[in-house]
Amino acid sequence: MSYQVALSFEDGVTRFIECAPDQTVADASYRQRINIPLDCRDGACGTCKAFCESGDYDGGTYIEDALTAAEAGEGYVLPCSMKPRSDLVLRIASTSAVAKTEAAAYTGTLTGLDRLSPTTFALTVEIPDRDKLAFLPGQYVNITVPGTGEARSYSFSNAPDDKSLTFLVKLTPGGVMSDYLTGRASVGDEITFAGPNGSFFLRETGRPVLLLAGGTGLAPILSILRTMRAQGSRRPAHLVYGVSTDDDLVELDTIADLAAGIEGLTWDYCVSDPASPVPNKGYVMSLIRDEHLYGGDVAVYLCGPPPMVEAVRKDFAGRGVEPTGFYYEKFALSGTAPKAPARPEPEPVADTPAEPAAPAEPEPSIVDGAGEGRGVTGQNLFPATELAPLGAATARSGGDEAATARLIAGQAIWPEGGGTGTLDAGEPLRPAAEARCVGGQEMLPAADLTPLVAPSGGYEIGEEHPSVHESDAVFEARQALELGAVEITIGRLSSRQLAGYRLLAEATVPYVDGDRFVDAAAYTEANAAFHDYLFTLTGNEHLLQAYRALGVKAHMEDVLRDATWCHPRCTQDHLDIVSAFEAGDRQAARRLIAEHAGRSKITTRRAMGAGRRPRFVSPGRFDGKVVVVTGAAQGIGEHTARRISAEGGTLVLADRSDLVAGVARDLDNEALPVVADLETWEGAQAVVEQALARYGRIDVLINNVGGAIWFKPFTEFTGAEIGAEINRSLMTTLLSCRAVLPSMVEHGHGVIVNVSSAATRGIHRIPYSAAKGGINAITASLAFEYADAGIRVVATAPGGTEAPPRRVSRGGSALETAREQAWYQAHIDQTVASSLMKRYGTLDEQAAAIAFLASDEASYITGTVLPVAGGDLG
Repeated sequence: MSYQVALSFEDGVTRFIECAPDQTVADASYRQRINIPLDCRDGACGTCKAFCESGDYDGGTYIEDALTAAEAGEGYVLPCSMKPRSDLVLRIASTSAVAKTEAAAYTGTLTGLDRLSPTTFALTVEIPDRDKLAFLPGQYVNITVPGTGEARSYSFSNAPDDKSLTFLVKLTPGGVMSDYLTGRASVGDEITFAGPNGSFFLRETGRPVLLLAGGTGLAPILSILRTMRAQGSRRPAHLVYGVSTDDDLVELDTIADLAAGIEGLTWDYCVSDPASPVPNKGYVMSLIRDEHLYGGDVAVYLCGPPPMVEAVRKDFAGRGVEPTGFYYEKFALSGTAPKAPARPEPEPVADTPAEPAAPAEPEPSIVDGAGEGRGVTGQNLFPATELAPLGAATARSGGDEAATARLIAGQAIWPEGGGTGTLDAGEPLRPAAEARCVGGQEMLPAADLTPLVAPSGGYEIGEEHPSVHESDAVFEARQALELGAVEITIGRLSSRQLAGYRLLAEATVPYVDGDRFVDAAAYTEANAAFHDYLFTLTGNEHLLQAYRALGVKAHMEDVLRDATWCHPRCTQDHLDIVSAFEAGDRQAARRLIAEHAGRSKITTRRAMGAGRRPRFVSPGRFDGKVVVVTGAAQGIGEHTARRISAEGGTLVLADRSDLVAGVARDLDNEALPVVADLETWEGAQAVVEQALARYGRIDVLINNVGGAIWFKPFTEFTGAEIGAEINRSLMTTLLSCRAVLPSMVEHGHGVIVNVSSAATRGIHRIPYSAAKGGINAITASLAFEYADAGIRVVATAPGGTEAPPRRVSRGGSALETAREQAWYQAHIDQTVASSLMKRYGTLDEQAAAIAFLASDEASYITGTVLPVAGGDLG
């Protein structure tokens, strides 16, 4: 006897499978080569979460972190745990085009069996043809427990190039692996395993690393550290290792040895048992210092049980820190999940406060994991939604219930009427030819693929990035995954696989002509197929799902919808990457993938920036010009930089805030960001020196730094405040002019544009007004003195200008009292009243005047201050 299960996918496709009463839906699905999302086989992660539209079932066993009671009450299920009691209709949170990859199987010999502590074993396995097994530091395999036919997941603790394979195993009462190790295991036993699996691995960047290990979650962290040592890594790194009891504490000598061989690695450990004699009692969060977080610019790698992962997340949130990369691997101990009722009755759910922190290696417990239900491989795919609790409702008629049972995703599937209610299997499944096509052309031959060996042992893997769907973050994350895929695949692909790879690369070429898209939508489709294929070649479903979870294709579809420009090297990159694979040239492949990611960023930045392009543009006006803009992180300086970049200029952007680097990345043309304090001679010199070192000359200097700090009557200013205003709005320009003039004189040409102000005649900012009056004097005098050297010196005098809220404060103090607020409002009223047009100007209007004076169109203008203030002459 078996039941029919209808799997309704997000793209409208419905597939039918046969499932025996003693078989889980996931097992049946994989046996019939329909690979629904899956990351464990025992209800530990929630990756396979689906919604049951109709039918009766046994929900199986799982932990609440994977499926909450509220979700189960609403009809959500875990196919990896559930077994049918009738025909079922399941709504699957995935499309039907699920990749069919296969993890390799290996047979080896148990050569080491070491009991490190009362609770932990270390296993050593050796396999023939070791060079055929490639894995990334942090990945795991599914080891079949001898004599049981059951598999459990364990991470490598050795480095990828080590001859012997090593693993750490936590003993669990009643666990099949634990029973084997303590009862009948012996050196010489045959060990079989499948893998490698997982997308938890060390990404290759220079960013600092924070490693967090809970219990035997230390294993993948040891693999990462051994790899860093082998590579001679100098990345700043800190490890925190936490366990529940002293018996769980292992490998301290190994960690110390690794720390001695890795420059920049520091480490610490803790035990959560209050009775422990170790120096640090508590949880891993207590040993994470601010200096380990680098203000968020850190890659966090965390392996531990689900409560530890959630506790660390909450700790970071409480600190207001969002790491640049947050990579995690959750695992649950086997044989400990609670039994779930077949159909839980709805019941009220009380809100309970979260525990302040979770133990590093806790006993399995029920935790609040509702947020995980919106994610696949750690990436949130669905927004949080407030749902009304289940409860008593108006009884529905039998007809209404029958009508609902005939629907899938709101579409009527079965006709109204009588019958047995047995699902109609319909026509036999057809070959998925469309999945092998690009642009309507079949690229890959049909092939029978054996089902995936689903991961077991209760693993969940994921990664999180702040603003991951911002363009740069998407391509940086893709690059990191692709560099990992290179290590697994290069030198191991068949001629047939390489031929398919080249066909997909060539399929992108027709859609780009030079630096112009012929068809941006078709390019996006072909490009996605090319990048997707590399991950299918790894045989690692987790890498493929991690890549797809980034949403690269959707991001490109959105950004490039109306794009016309493409970096001219993008399609050639695809061809060159394949050539590197054909030649087995690892370094070339890695270099090309990194360069291609950079070009992808440029292409999408330019498309994204099209909506923010200056209102007025004179194309080519600054072609070949090197232009320095100070105060370029925001406001008038940023808009001027965007205008000049759009007109072909090469920019050097100077500011005291590192926000200037983001502006530089966002511009059309090359731009060098320089962080410097221009109120000092050293800062002004540094900007000029870096510009000359990069470009050899400076054609235009735009002095934009300045701005009133305080707004109040002159008699309210202190001597220190007057000095601060003069330094900010006069000395920055004076010092920058002094720094740049020798180079301009040497080259016999140059333009200096100073940004003054119409506030030379205004109220409640007298020191600022005096400083800007000084700017006008500098402009007139320098123009007089250096005209014979071929140097023009001009200025604009902006009036009140509308601008977004400042991201970097000018300083000063908050307007706390009614009197201070009145002083501030008085200066605004005076500014508007002094303008004949009775309004504030725009950033585009200010940038237009500056760009004109800086250009060759103003070649007969020098020594002049141009008011840009709606008729206010200052």
